[in-house]
Amino acid sequence: MKRVLLLACLSLGAAAATPPRMMPLPPHSAAAADPSPDLARVQPVLELLVTVRLLADLTAGDDFLLDAPARSALSAILREQVTRPTLGPQDAQRTLDRLRGVLTAAQRERLDQARAELERRAALLLARSRFAAPDGPVNLTLYRYGFMLPGGAALVRRVAASPGLNPYREAGVSAATLQRLLGQLAR
Repeated sequence: MKRVLLLACLSLGAAAATPPRMMPLPPHSAAAADPSPDLARVQPVLELLVTVRLLADLTAGDDFLLDAPARSALSAILREQVTRPTLGPQDAQRTLDRLRGVLTAAQRERLDQARAELERRAALLLARSRFAAPDGPVNLTLYRYGFMLPGGAALVRRVAASPGLNPYREAGVSAATLQRLLGQLAR
């Protein structure tokens, strides 16, 4: 009996001594990691919202300089978003392609780096968060976009619920971010 107890203590002691970073993390369920069909459908709209946010942040600094023709072209593309009655996934994807087409290769790379940093911060916030849902696994994609966008998960839910919604036409943080970017491009 003493031997069994001794062996149990030794094996438990070794497991307790293992640093937490050495233990494997529990896998997330596929349903929680994959975007819902609603989010997958409006992903270009969400990507446009993230891109406008990143461009506003990047142009606020001195390390992302745009020449006059690029500022003019970006302003024209972005002003269209304010007047467009709806912003569907196809329109958002075309706008994203046009925005990226105006940028130089170095600027696109800088935008991609900023996007990767924003993704990293969102992943850290997700890792620190505790989610609970009464109806099954939590949609992590919704919260990941929520952490990346001004307006948070509430904006992501609204866009997913109304695929034609144009957040730039309504008073709110998306419109304010777009106006801030347009103001920075006018300088």
